[in-house]
Amino acid sequence: MSTPPRPHGRPRGRHLELEWTTITYRTIALWVLVALALTGLSLYVISPRFTKEKIRQGLEAMVGDAGKVSSYGGAAGRREAHFVNLDGTVRVKKARSLEWIRADYNTSLEKGDFVQTASDAVARIIFADGTNYMLKPDALIVVEESREDPVTRATRVAVQVSSGSVDLATGRFETPGSTSQVAFADAVASLNEESRAAVHNDPDKNVHEFTMDMGQAELTRGSTSVQLGQYDQVSFESQQPGLVRTKVIAPPNLLTPQNMELKLVKDPKSAILEFTWTEVAEAKAYHLQISPSAVLSNFIVDKKIAGRTSHEISGLEEGNYWWTVTAIDAKGAESQPSQASRLSLVQELTGNQAYLEITRIIQHGRVVEVQGKTEPGSTVIVNNEQVFSISPDGTFRHFTSPLAHSGSNQLTITAQDRKGNTNTIRKTAVIE
Repeated sequence: MSTPPRPHGRPRGRHLELEWTTITYRTIALWVLVALALTGLSLYVISPRFTKEKIRQGLEAMVGDAGKVSSYGGAAGRREAHFVNLDGTVRVKKARSLEWIRADYNTSLEKGDFVQTASDAVARIIFADGTNYMLKPDALIVVEESREDPVTRATRVAVQVSSGSVDLATGRFETPGSTSQVAFADAVASLNEESRAAVHNDPDKNVHEFTMDMGQAELTRGSTSVQLGQYDQVSFESQQPGLVRTKVIAPPNLLTPQNMELKLVKDPKSAILEFTWTEVAEAKAYHLQISPSAVLSNFIVDKKIAGRTSHEISGLEEGNYWWTVTAIDAKGAESQPSQASRLSLVQELTGNQAYLEITRIIQHGRVVEVQGKTEPGSTVIVNNEQVFSISPDGTFRHFTSPLAHSGSNQLTITAQDRKGNTNTIRKTAVIE
């Protein structure tokens, strides 16, 4: 018997069929992002503050310290300092650069930046917390810290005085835990709010001095710490341990002409000007110095005056003058100079108002930036502070000292042109 042929078709036995769908990595990532977004939205609805903080911490972890994002916008903790007075050659070396550049009013200062004044120069720097440094000729400093804690908003300012003489003053600390420190040689001084001090650091001559003019500070060198009050001075030598503490004679307070006074006279050269100051109990004489420069050099008056607290001067040309007085005790030791006052001596002429235009007001915390324009060669004063950054075309910008209180603050901007014409504009800044 023959076997019938096997029909054509599928083979007999078990058969398995498979079906699949291709899912790309892009699709997976999209669904993950959607899930994260929904989770984040749910968390934000439940706890907005917790969610914001976690997002901030996550961003900081991704970009590192250089790109930290704070809840106040900008770089977390970074608080730039600015020049508010430049006279002569002032150079800056940025932290990440090997080159020195000429400082101008647009130069901001951050951690690690060097600032150097030439022998004919002076510079005043103000930090965002109100601390300001006046660098005298041949000074070199390093900005060691200038930041704000992104959570507590406490400010940290620290400066190293490598060489030269520097005057510094702290503002009011708005947040508990704020600090302002100055280091020189192997010593560090921590200043209280609203304090003034002077640092003199000369490594070549092994002279290291710190003098308090106002307020309080704690100075530490090695294991030795001392509390300092007004007119306390600490000095030391590098190779000798410890600190030498002494009391210095106080400087007088300047009375007239008042600081930033604008004196209009018919004939400047024939005008008799009386300079007066307060009496200092221990003083036997006083040293009056008047300079046509904010550097306080090239004095046109440099006179020691015994037994009197006033002196008359004549023969001055029209222009701006800075003057200061020191007290001299019985041993011939001089006090720190008084805070310099500026006098503007201008010939009085009849005429029109000076040209003055305010183009922009910008708030930086309690510091206000005023931008405007005036006639070239004019003098501009904002709240009794002279504006030094006036361009040849008359445009100017000025950063005020920190405004004293929250709420409404008045800004008074006055311009005087070379003919003696004046103009005053008042603006209001509201500090929250």
